[in-house]
Amino acid sequence: MENYSLLLGFLSLKVFLVMIFFAAVGIAISLLIDAQKRDQVSSATPQKFSFKFLLRDNWKSIVLTALVVLITLRFASSLFPDQFKGDAVGTPEGLETWLFGSLLIGLGFNQLIQVLKKRSKILQVPR
Repeated sequence: MENYSLLLGFLSLKVFLVMIFFAAVGIAISLLIDAQKRDQVSSATPQKFSFKFLLRDNWKSIVLTALVVLITLRFASSLFPDQFKGDAVGTPEGLETWLFGSLLIGLGFNQLIQVLKKRSKILQVPR
């Protein structure tokens, strides 16, 4: 119980922050993939790529994805208990698995939220 934290679960602050970093990279990759599919001739989007427009147009989905990623990473030990037996995160292989998993979590959740954004009015941002 001494390695347990209410805020971080069984992860150290360093590992948790690195996992968040890789999840953020996954979110950024997902946003850039989605930006490549934009309709450049549409009056609702700029012809040239604009990072400012990307953030302004996706701020709700970015915030929602970040919150879902934080919750998922915090409760990862409950969601995937076998991965944490024997301090698997403490081994180099276990740590690499979780860092890559964090990247996939960020990428996957943002892709899922982009699909929901296209099908729902809740995440739409007025242009």
